[in-house]
Amino acid sequence: MRQAYQLEWASKDLGQESRVALGDVNGDGRINIIAGTTAASGHQSNLYVFQYRGNTYHQLARTSLENNDTHWLCCHDIDKDGVHEIIVGCTRGILVYKMRQGKLVKIAESAELKEKVTCIAVADIDKDGRHEIIAVVKGKPRIYIFRYEKRLVLIKVETIKHPVSFVACGDTDGDGFPEMVVKCHGRHGCTLFVLSFKDGKMHEKWSSHITDAGDAFLRVDDFDRDGKHEIVLDCSPSKIRVLRCSGNGYQSFWESPKFSESVKDVAIYDIDGDGKKELIVVCLSYVYIYSWKAGKIIMEWQQTVPNGAFCVTAGELNQKGYGEIVVGTIYGYIYVFEARRERHHGKLWMGKVQAIIQDTVTIPAGKPDAARGVEAKARFSVDKVKVVHDKVIVDGEVAAKVLYVAALPSQPVHFFEATIPFLEFIHLHGASPGMQALVYFNVEHISVDVVSPRRVKITILFEMLVKLVPFFHDP
Repeated sequence: MRQAYQLEWASKDLGQESRVALGDVNGDGRINIIAGTTAASGHQSNLYVFQYRGNTYHQLARTSLENNDTHWLCCHDIDKDGVHEIIVGCTRGILVYKMRQGKLVKIAESAELKEKVTCIAVADIDKDGRHEIIAVVKGKPRIYIFRYEKRLVLIKVETIKHPVSFVACGDTDGDGFPEMVVKCHGRHGCTLFVLSFKDGKMHEKWSSHITDAGDAFLRVDDFDRDGKHEIVLDCSPSKIRVLRCSGNGYQSFWESPKFSESVKDVAIYDIDGDGKKELIVVCLSYVYIYSWKAGKIIMEWQQTVPNGAFCVTAGELNQKGYGEIVVGTIYGYIYVFEARRERHHGKLWMGKVQAIIQDTVTIPAGKPDAARGVEAKARFSVDKVKVVHDKVIVDGEVAAKVLYVAALPSQPVHFFEATIPFLEFIHLHGASPGMQALVYFNVEHISVDVVSPRRVKITILFEMLVKLVPFFHDP
């Protein structure tokens, strides 16, 4: 059965720049969502833990980072007790937290490193059975290697030829030892260094300059499951490139088409449970899924994401046999997209998709300036429905009635109407031209935010239900 993806959960506003990671931090065998934020108006910098329970996500714990903003976030069992610790790259170094009796407790911090840590990788790089924590400070030509021994112990500082942006670890050559892949960004692209750490010393395996590489992210994973980890990075203009190590260099394995926006982050995970890993991509306003099929990488799905997506991870959160996509946004929200199997009942095909429409509209002339939004109501109408192979495309518009408080001394309440076009689609396995499509909408949440005296942002969370009846004929 094919799977479609829909928005399963949206968090409240957690603050600025919600970074996300996944891990079992309370030892119950289930994966938690961990979020770290930066301080913003009305919000402190906090660390959160969420868990799927009762068909939704609940906050298990929260602790203040005391304005020590989150710049990187990951989870790993660094003390080998079977429970993941939370490792935070902060404004003033590295902080390590552990869940104890339902609370987040700080168990370690980097005494020797008090600068803004912007990237962290965790791996047993010397194969001694203990995991190392590799940290970088963006723009500094150094790599800091720590080990957890009831505290963070700095074991080595390695100087690199160029200012470092990112570090990631993986076995790129299949020799059984994880390498460190270091991305150093300059004026004209980046330089990749592949380093091994043996006998307490760093060894450069190879380095190469890539003129069109960007400075958004670096990922290392065995995407095609051949026993060797590929290198995934951004390149201009607005593309992704997958590199495969070959001898003392690399070969370009795949390059994406150009995206309409710059790429912010990627995750690599078997999201649909078919034994093959997918490439999950987020741009500022979209999330995409690319699959490995018949020796090719093809796009399977895309979805809009409001509030400025900038990081992504994926994992199995609800123990249903397939994974979820977790997206962190610039403006403090977390979105979880879940794979949902389509239903087939005899001659009736049905599918649901949850989506978000977001638009900024101008208050009509003659209406006063806005001070704050009150509420809005929305009515959906469909202009055109197109049924194609395994997909239904719905084109229509939303008529929104907006109520707001005017920026006048007496603060009277005014309203205006706005029309927002939309284009949504849903994957339905077995759909084909000639079928009749019945479309229903349910508005789950709508909000109004004043962005300027004459501009109002409308955000609509809705569910679209599509029913298909084959071989429809006029009566």
